[in-house]
Amino acid sequence: MRLLILLILIIFLSKSNSVFIKQKQNQIPKTNNPYKLSNGLALTPPMGFNYWNFDGCETNLINETMMMNTAYAMSTNGMARVGYEYVNLDDCWMAKSRDENGNLLPDPIRFPSGIKHLADYIHSLGLKFGIYGDIGTTTCKGYPGSENYLEQDAKTFAEWGVDFVKMDGCNMQVEDMKEAYTDLGKYLQATGRPMVYSCSWPTYAYVENITMPFDYIEGICNLWREFQDIRDDFTEWTQILDEMEDSLPKRSQFAGPSHFNDPDMLEIGNGLESNIEYKSMISLWSIIAAPLIAGNDILTMSKETLEILINEEVIQVNQDPLGLQGNRVYQNQGLEVYQRTLINDSYAIAMFNRGDVQSDITITSDMLNLTNHQNFNIRDLWSHTDNGTFSDTFTASVEPHGTIMIKLSPKINNIYLPLKYRKHLLK
Repeated sequence: MRLLILLILIIFLSKSNSVFIKQKQNQIPKTNNPYKLSNGLALTPPMGFNYWNFDGCETNLINETMMMNTAYAMSTNGMARVGYEYVNLDDCWMAKSRDENGNLLPDPIRFPSGIKHLADYIHSLGLKFGIYGDIGTTTCKGYPGSENYLEQDAKTFAEWGVDFVKMDGCNMQVEDMKEAYTDLGKYLQATGRPMVYSCSWPTYAYVENITMPFDYIEGICNLWREFQDIRDDFTEWTQILDEMEDSLPKRSQFAGPSHFNDPDMLEIGNGLESNIEYKSMISLWSIIAAPLIAGNDILTMSKETLEILINEEVIQVNQDPLGLQGNRVYQNQGLEVYQRTLINDSYAIAMFNRGDVQSDITITSDMLNLTNHQNFNIRDLWSHTDNGTFSDTFTASVEPHGTIMIKLSPKINNIYLPLKYRKHLLK
C-alpha cells in the first residue's frame, strides 16, 4: 500500500513539474539574451550635430560639401572645444538601392567621393563621424534598410570609419525589435571598431502603446530615442520633457555612463522660438543628462545661437562624469524646479518658468532634500556670476518661458580639515 501511494505521489509531482516548466517557458520573452553592450563609449551624453531638424530629407541640401563645411565650422567656432564631436548623417544620404553584392551605397551625385572619404576628412579635424540606418526593410524615407543585412552593414560601417550609429525603427514590427537591436549591437561590437550605438525601439513602442523593457535596452544600447519626434515649438518639447518626467517606470533610473535616455535633438537656432526658450531647452536637456545633438544650420547660425550652444558652464553639467539623470522636484502652476546630483557633492538646479508672466521661484533645502545644514556657494550658469550662499532658501525672478540655472557647490570652510591642510585649499 505504501509503495502504491509513493508511486502515485511521484507521478503527480512529475506532472506538476512538467506543467510548471511549460508555464515558465511560456513566460520567457522572444529573445532571452544575456548579451550586454560593453564598448566603453558614451560615458557622458554624446554631443554633436545632425541636420534632420532643419534640412529633413531635402536632398538638394544633403551632400558631402555641406557635411565637410559643417565639420570645419565646428572645429573652428568653439563647438569642438566644448565637446561637440560627432558630425552625423541622418536619413536620405543613401542611394536608392544596394550594389550587386548587397552593400549600402551613398548617393553617387551628392557624395561622389564616398563615405570613407567624408569620414577621413572629419577625423582629420579631430572630430568623429556618425551615420544613420534603419533596422527595418527601408528607412523612414524609403531608402534601403538593414533587415537581413545587419552583420553586413555593421562591417561596412566599420570599414568606412564610422564612430556613431543611429539606428531608426521604421518598417519593422515592434515585437521583432528586441532581437534585431540586440543582434546589431553584437555585430557592431564584433567589428572591433568603437561605435556609439543609438537605438529607436522605445519611440516605436511608445507610438503603439507597447510596454518597453528599459531594464533590457539600457544593457544593449548607448542611448535610445523616446516619445514623439521633436519640433521647434516650446509646447512640443516641454511635452516631451513632461513625458520623460511622468512616465512609468521612472526613466532616470535607467540612465548612467554608457546608457542614456534621448528625448531627441536640440532645436536651438531654428528660428521658431525665442533665445529665452532655447536657453531653457539646453538647460533642461543638461539637467536630464540628454545627448546634446545640435539640430540647426551650423554654417549660418547667429552669434547668439552659438553662445547658447557653447555655454561651457551649462555643458559641464550635461557632461558631469557621474552620468546621473536629474528629476523635477517641484511643480506648481507652471513654476518648476529640477535637480541633478553632480560630482564633489554639488548640485545643478534649474528654476523653470513655464508660464507667461515673470514670476519668483523659491528653492528650499527641504525641497532639494538637503537636510545636513550644509552651506553652498551659488553659481549662476547663464550670467556666469557668483550669487551668494545657499543654506535654507534662495529665490530668483524668472522671465516667462525662461530658466535660471545655478550650481550649488559646498563651501570649503564648512568641511573640517586641520588648519595645515585647509589653508592650502583656501588659497
